[in-house]
Amino acid sequence: MSDASDSLSLSLVIYSAVKPIFKIYFIIALGFMLAKRNILTVTTCRDISDTIVTVIMPCLIFNNMVSYLKSSDIKNVGIIIFTAILLFLVGGLLGYTTHLVTRSPKRWLGGIISVGIFPNISDLPIAYMQTFSKGGKIFTTTEGNTGVAYICIFLMGMTLFQFTFGLYRLIEWDFRDELLKGEDVEKTISSSSLGEKINEGNEEHNRRNHNQHSHDNNAHEQEQEQEHEHSHSHNDNNKDILETQPTRSRDQPRPIVERAGESSRSLAVLSTTDLESISSEVSAKQAKRNNQPPNRTEIENEEEQRQHEQFLKARAKRHNNSESHESTPIIRTPSLYSSSSRRHRGSIGSLTENPYGLELIHSRNSDLRRQPSQNVDDVINEYSEFDQLRNIELEKSKSLHNDEESQNEVAHIESKFRLYARKMLHNILQPTSVSLLASIAICMSPPLKALFVPTTFYMPNAPDGQPPLSFVIDLASYIGAASVPLGLLLLGATLARLQVKKLVPGFWKTALMITAARLIIIPIFGVGVTTGMYKGGWYGSDKLVRFVSVLEFGLPNATSLVYFTAFYTDPTSDEHLQMDCLAVCLISQYLILWFTLPFLITFTMKVSMGL
Repeated sequence: MSDASDSLSLSLVIYSAVKPIFKIYFIIALGFMLAKRNILTVTTCRDISDTIVTVIMPCLIFNNMVSYLKSSDIKNVGIIIFTAILLFLVGGLLGYTTHLVTRSPKRWLGGIISVGIFPNISDLPIAYMQTFSKGGKIFTTTEGNTGVAYICIFLMGMTLFQFTFGLYRLIEWDFRDELLKGEDVEKTISSSSLGEKINEGNEEHNRRNHNQHSHDNNAHEQEQEQEHEHSHSHNDNNKDILETQPTRSRDQPRPIVERAGESSRSLAVLSTTDLESISSEVSAKQAKRNNQPPNRTEIENEEEQRQHEQFLKARAKRHNNSESHESTPIIRTPSLYSSSSRRHRGSIGSLTENPYGLELIHSRNSDLRRQPSQNVDDVINEYSEFDQLRNIELEKSKSLHNDEESQNEVAHIESKFRLYARKMLHNILQPTSVSLLASIAICMSPPLKALFVPTTFYMPNAPDGQPPLSFVIDLASYIGAASVPLGLLLLGATLARLQVKKLVPGFWKTALMITAARLIIIPIFGVGVTTGMYKGGWYGSDKLVRFVSVLEFGLPNATSLVYFTAFYTDPTSDEHLQMDCLAVCLISQYLILWFTLPFLITFTMKVSMGL
């Protein structure tokens, strides 16, 4: 704490509590605006988010924890982890209580519990702490950086619960009915396939009888035609030879292969009539071969013909668009081999789903910026893995009905345990988790810490008078500084895409109660718990840990829940109940955060802590 004065004035505390809100909401507003203008697209936001999680956030964690934590802070680390456990447990209980009291949709039970458990535990409090400590009036800059290190410990607790212990699967629980629908569909398909095979057999039998009858009729007609042609062949043969050849060279349209070799201008002006004639020629050729089994060469030729036709249509359409000065890019069509046209990453500025890449689209990002703003449907299309998850659930359902596998219960339990252990190990090896664990190990070991930052432990310095590995801290500090601004920009972009398409009747009571629980009840509980810990001697004379703990109790939900929900959402469904419910809760919380958080900090500083 700063020793500038024994007692802080109320005006100073209020101003210091409100000032970080201006910076936070300004950056959020910038992200909101950039998302509305399609500058921060869904794909761009995902790439930035992956970069933060993989590189930038680990650097921020490493820099602050190694630089500002020491071995004597091991008690504070334990207190923070215990406080985080209380925060998550109370939040989850309040979320479940809200579900029971307001009778929220059963299909959003896991979602409302997640809303109660997981706050925005990193970007918001770090931004708030960094601004709050500037000027040295309440906290010094060093204390502010130490507070950021304490916030990283809270982040470690949330990472352990959400990923390592698998609490993210609470959201998957809400989609269990949708994921199991694939089993019913497969049963329907399998039951109808037998009937189709029987019908195909009957149709084949009838077709053979019909072909035999038509063959006899065709033989009789061919004999009559040959006699008729023979009577006229002698008189007209020479005349046809003389007249046909010159007319062909002057007037007959060139073959399609020659047209493909023309300049781009000739291809661009290809008319709709030409395209229809191409289609009619292909149809005629196919009709002639209906009664003959196609060989491999014919199939390849037909496929090349369809591809060439599609190429010509695309070129003609692009020319028409450029002539009329239209800014709308060419709309891509479904792939020749895919029944689904759901858009994934890189849909703008890349080739279409056609494996041969014959469809042409504009690659300029300006085309997307002239489009309507992306919304939550684009987020779902970007992140959803619903089809793959449904296939996994279908395979699990098959294995449960398999008599051979169901008899060996022990082997089944062991396989589940191995799968869970493998997932836990995978989550621990993620960059953020590795950075947290490595940072704790280094900062709690004086010899290791002396390699990075100056300490009382003797360590020979580098030629520049700095610790041998000080350049690592400098690099981590330089990269990690981008974490919080980018995180707040992504927060604004996420809020910009939230939509409420269909509100469940009476859900306003659920949104109101969970918002009050998140931003009123939990902060009151946090103030009471930290006050009790202080009176019990847990904090000693360190007021910073107490302040950071209260700050963590007053935060809204993490927007990462939006992406977890999108991950399990069916993009082809017309109803997104879980996403709609989450959007209402997030919007309501961030609308009142500007008032609740400064009030909590002011009350804590002046009343609870008595500063």
